[in-house]
Amino acid sequence: MRFTGLAKLAVTAVMAGATALAAPAAAQAAVPVAGGTPVLVNGEAGCTLTAAGYDSTGAPVAFTAAHCSDRINAPVFLRSDPGAGVIGTVATRNEILDYSVIRLDPAIAVPVRQPGISGRGPAPEFGDVVCKDGMSTGHTCGITWQRDGAKFWSQACAGYGDSGGPVTRDGRLVGLLSGGHMPPGAGPVGSVGPLLPSCFHAAQSPLFLPALAYSFDAIVTDATDRNWPGRGFRMA
Repeated sequence: MRFTGLAKLAVTAVMAGATALAAPAAAQAAVPVAGGTPVLVNGEAGCTLTAAGYDSTGAPVAFTAAHCSDRINAPVFLRSDPGAGVIGTVATRNEILDYSVIRLDPAIAVPVRQPGISGRGPAPEFGDVVCKDGMSTGHTCGITWQRDGAKFWSQACAGYGDSGGPVTRDGRLVGLLSGGHMPPGAGPVGSVGPLLPSCFHAAQSPLFLPALAYSFDAIVTDATDRNWPGRGFRMA
């Protein structure tokens, strides 16, 4: 889901015959960001953070889906509080694994760990139950249908705005949510893919597109191998 027209409210105080003296504004404490935090990329694309923490240089970073932005240096705002300012900018993108690394501004945003997440884990296999958290459909779970290298498909309900959200298994981060997609192994059942809608509520189950995600371990390995921002990522 895309959002447009971020409003900015400008207030001008006029004092006739005198010089206006403004008291210095109190410094605002940095806002916490974590996996599951809803964001606006470039001020319009509503997406969800996968995780937040630090890379091997000690820089604060966060991950989301690459398709949430189409350029490097795109500004990122909090969906719930755009007035807090730009929490970071897109530092790099990989469209093959559909991930972006956001370089966070430590004066505005501080990485924290998503509640209930103890660490990272490998991509799930067929039959594993995974859960995802997203801006639009919240916390939902479903069975894993297929794993193909760094990709895996599950029946966790996911819709527009959930892109980039964390996919977890047994309290460990295992993937980054990319979108709705029929798994290659669906066979003849895959022919109904064009007829199935994206999920907007878990009550639709099973009448919605399965959710495609990418292994978060594979994403961190890719960023590390390329010596990109996010290399050697460790969660807050």
